[in-house]
Amino acid sequence: MMEQSKWKMFQQHLMTGISYMIPVIVAAGIILGIGIMGGQLMNFDPWSADLLKNGTHIEKLFTWLTQEAGAGMMGLMFPVFAAFVAYSVADKLGLAPGFIGGYLAKEMGSGFLGAIVIGIFAGYVVKYMNEHWKFKRSFRPVKTMFLIPVLSSIAVIIASYYIVGPIGLVAIKGITAFIELIGGAGNVALAAVIGGSMAFDLGGPVNKTALALSMQLNTDTGANAWVPAMIGAVIPPIGIGLATIIDKLVVKRAVFDAHLKADGMPCFLLGFMGVSEGAIPFAIRDPLFMIPLNVISSATGAAIAALFGTSAVTGVPAAIWGWPLASNPIGWVIAVLVGSLIVCFGAIFRAQYLMKKTEKQEALDTNKESVVS
Repeated sequence: MMEQSKWKMFQQHLMTGISYMIPVIVAAGIILGIGIMGGQLMNFDPWSADLLKNGTHIEKLFTWLTQEAGAGMMGLMFPVFAAFVAYSVADKLGLAPGFIGGYLAKEMGSGFLGAIVIGIFAGYVVKYMNEHWKFKRSFRPVKTMFLIPVLSSIAVIIASYYIVGPIGLVAIKGITAFIELIGGAGNVALAAVIGGSMAFDLGGPVNKTALALSMQLNTDTGANAWVPAMIGAVIPPIGIGLATIIDKLVVKRAVFDAHLKADGMPCFLLGFMGVSEGAIPFAIRDPLFMIPLNVISSATGAAIAALFGTSAVTGVPAAIWGWPLASNPIGWVIAVLVGSLIVCFGAIFRAQYLMKKTEKQEALDTNKESVVS
């Protein structure tokens, strides 16, 4: 019972971080989409560093929206998440070390998993200091305004340098070696591995490593690796977003709570804009089921695209306006449709099962209370 309570508390801390992170992702994703779409409509590359300095006024505007505003805002995702995880644990005193830890998780490449670890660590370090360090009333401002922020931030920096960062690098090296090993097995196998890797941690180090490798393989070797990466990124958010919309049609009742319902439509829309992070709240709620489901669905979709021979030059976006730019775009559509439906129905029936299990347990607890009384 104690372990279950600790797990629920852990989930609550994560959901607090996610609830503050989601608006940042939504705004950043939309701004990125505007910049990329503007570049496509006007036939220039909004990721070009040269255009940012030497382009026309309109080219500079959309390039700046993409590279500086959109990408910069997306970079706030991990600091905001880690800060509010720490805030959930330790209240306002956890914000400063949480922000620092989240920033270091981003910079050191440990991504979402690193932000979780460092956010929890920062929160509990601050909580311990605040509860166990006793000061006279007149000296309490010294504790809260100086000692705790400074010392907890130093602890976070040391932990990031010696533990969180290295773990992230090990994870990246491992997935890099695995993908390169599978690469020789053919386009379909390679596509499945890249697509599944993109869905594993939804913007984390595995996702970023798979994206970098797909770019290198697509550009340098001619392997069909870019489209599988783009498909693998969008299947989880589209599928889980759709699940929250049609659950009543499938099982005759709402099986997602109000918070997940509210996250569902933004998640669905972000998926069509090529942003996978909207699916994170759903993966966090039930990671042992949802992470394998996301991986299998994205791997399946990516393999289908490879079977259809759907390919594209590196840089074609995962967003829906990028699909027509691929060779055989109908293969892209079918791949996303099949993969998203796997996620959708898997998530709905899993949520229904968990809801029935909870209701059954509540009924048993009610009966026990009635017998005791």
